[in-house]
Amino acid sequence: MILACMIATLSACEQTNIPFLTAPTSVAATPSGIQNAVTGLFGGTRLDVDNTLLAMAVPYARDGSIFSNSTPEPVQYALGLLFTPADFGGIWAQEYTDIRQAEQILSTIPQVAPPFPSAQAAALVGIVQTIEALNYMIVAEAHDTLGLAILPAGTLTSLAPAVCNKDAWKYVVALLDSANTSLNLAGAIPPPVTLPPGVAGVSLVVGPSTTLGSFASFNRALAAKANLELAYAIARTPTNGPAAPTPATAGVPDAGALATALADLEGSAMWDTTMLAPNTPGGFKADPYTATYDFSASSGDVVNPIQGNIAIIAQLNDFLADVDTANDLRFKAKFIISPYPVQEAQYNVIALETQFDAATGRDTTYSYLYFMSPNPSSLIPITRVEELTLVAAQIELGMGNYAQAIALANQVRTTVGGLPAASVAPTYTTARDFLMKEQRISTTWEASADRAIAIRMYGMAVVSDTTWEHEDPSVTTGDRHTTVNPIPQTELSGRGGSFVPTCQ
Repeated sequence: MILACMIATLSACEQTNIPFLTAPTSVAATPSGIQNAVTGLFGGTRLDVDNTLLAMAVPYARDGSIFSNSTPEPVQYALGLLFTPADFGGIWAQEYTDIRQAEQILSTIPQVAPPFPSAQAAALVGIVQTIEALNYMIVAEAHDTLGLAILPAGTLTSLAPAVCNKDAWKYVVALLDSANTSLNLAGAIPPPVTLPPGVAGVSLVVGPSTTLGSFASFNRALAAKANLELAYAIARTPTNGPAAPTPATAGVPDAGALATALADLEGSAMWDTTMLAPNTPGGFKADPYTATYDFSASSGDVVNPIQGNIAIIAQLNDFLADVDTANDLRFKAKFIISPYPVQEAQYNVIALETQFDAATGRDTTYSYLYFMSPNPSSLIPITRVEELTLVAAQIELGMGNYAQAIALANQVRTTVGGLPAASVAPTYTTARDFLMKEQRISTTWEASADRAIAIRMYGMAVVSDTTWEHEDPSVTTGDRHTTVNPIPQTELSGRGGSFVPTCQ
C-alpha cells in the first residue's frame, strides 16, 4: 500500500522530489479501506528508522556508526570525514509519501459508507494527523536549518512551499494541536481501527491526554518535544538577532514555546516519573505505556533494521569515554562486547578500546556492540518516560531553572542507571553538560535522536568531539562535525538546483 523507498543503510536510495509526488494509492471509502490505509501509514512511518539512526542520529551524536569494508560512506559522510553529498542519506521521500497517505486518509474519512459515528471520525482524524506530524518531525530533525517543504492537501500543481526550520516547527506544533483537539473530542473510546502493537500502550483509549494509555497522551508527548525544538529554532533563526546558544551562553530560547512545551508534557499521562525503573540486561524492554516502532520476521513484514546490520556497528571511543561502562545499568542493558571485528581498518582507532587484561598480562582490544535490538522482532522506542523526563529537564534548562533540570537528570541517573546522584553546580554550562551526558546513555540508538538534536540546539557541534583525523586535506583544524542531513539531489533538481526556504 505504501510506495516504500526502502533505504539501504549502506547506500543512498533514489528520492522522489515533492513537486511530482502523487498519492501512493487511493483509499477505499469503507471502514476496511480506512483500516488498511492507517495500517499502511504506521508501517510506512517506521521504514526510515534505519536511516534516521545510521545516517543521522547516532553518528551525528558521535555515539557510533557503521563500519563496512564494502561501502565506507556511512563512516565518511555521517561522521564528517568527507562532506555529505546530496545523493546520500535520504530521510525525505518516505516521509512525504507517508504525509501524502495521511492527507488521503483525512480526505476520505467524511466519505466512508457506512459513515463512522462522529466520535470515531474525530478519533481517526486525531490519530492520522498525529502520525502525519511525526513524519514532519522526522524530516525537520534530519534537515534542521535547511528547512523542509509543507505538502498541501489535494493535488499538487506547483512546488510545495519550502519553509525555514522555525516555521517548520510552528507547522508541526499546529498540526499536533489540531490532532489533539480531535482526540479530545473523541474522548475515552477505543480507537475505531486496529493500531499496531508498538503503540498498544497508548491506544487503550483515544483521549484525553491525561488518561494513562490514551493516544492523546502520545500526541502531547510529541507536542512537548516539538515545542522544545521550536523554542530553540526561534532562537537560532538569524533574523532574531544574537539569541542562539553558544558553548558558553544559554542564548534566548523562546519563552512562550518553552512554557507550552512544559504544559504539554505535564498534560501527558506518558510522563509519569513513578514509572521510571532500573534497566536490566538483555535488550530493550518497553514499559506498559511506551510508544515504539515494531518489526517482525513474519512474511510480508519488516525486520528490525538495526539487528540486520548489527555485525558492522560499533560504538565510538568518544561515547565510551563519556559513560560509566562498569556500573551504569543503562549501558549494561544496551551493550555487549562485540564478537565481530570492526571493519574499515583505517577508522578502527575511533571505535576500538584497548584495556589491560590482568588474567593474561596483555592488552586486549575490543569494541562494544549495541544490543538492544537482539532479534528481527525487537522494538525501537519512539518515546518513553525515561526520554520524556530528560525532555522535561531540557525545558527547565531553557527556562533557566538549572537546579530543577539537574534534579530531573539525576532522577534518571539514579533510578534507571543505578548510579549515585551527581553533585552539579546550578549554572547553565554545568547543568547543560550534565544533562547531555545523561541524555547520551539514556537515548542512544533510539529514534528520538535527542543527543544529535541537543548538540545543534545548544551550539555544541564544534566542541562536542574533536577526536579524529580527516581524510579531506582541506580540513586542517577542528572537527567538521556533520549535524545536518542534506536536501536530496532529486528535490534540488526539481527546484532548479537549490532549496530556498522562506521564513516568516
